[in-house]
Amino acid sequence: MRQRRSSRVIAWTAAGILALVVALIVLLAVRTGSTGTTFESPLVGHAAPATSGATLTGAHFDLSSERGHVVVVNFFASWCGPCQEEQTQLNAFAYDQSQKTNGATMLGVVFNDRNQAALTFAQNQGVTYPLLTDEGGQIAATWGVASPPTTYVVDATGTVVKAFVGPLTAKVLDQVVAPYTEANSNG
Repeated sequence: MRQRRSSRVIAWTAAGILALVVALIVLLAVRTGSTGTTFESPLVGHAAPATSGATLTGAHFDLSSERGHVVVVNFFASWCGPCQEEQTQLNAFAYDQSQKTNGATMLGVVFNDRNQAALTFAQNQGVTYPLLTDEGGQIAATWGVASPPTTYVVDATGTVVKAFVGPLTAKVLDQVVAPYTEANSNG
């Protein structure tokens, strides 16, 4: 009798654990994507690092030439799941901002990825904004990037005003840049 009760307790315990595992899997499968969070970057409140170089398409980009515009700098990689998750949102944000008189400029920087893989990713995702190469990782090191996606907002004076880690939505980016683009319109 004792052995029978022990077997039942084990069976019920196993069933309970199985139910919890199934519930966790369902919860993770149906949850909406998480959004990036701000972090305390030592760059916030200071001039953005000098950032220039070749883009994936062979053009030249220099962040200092964007002075007078708000710039969103996003470090990404083709192999990064959260980067893939946010790309449609970044494309929508970049397009919407390009339609505004004083909209923000979007810049992507390849993080720890092969240029060809990043280019294929960008083409498949329909990215239209400039994507800087960073083969030696010096741009990422200068900005203090440890992993993608990491995103910075640079105001029209060239000062870093926000830093995020994790995937972002167009809505969040719109809200973040609005005070800076509006100030740029009034100034």
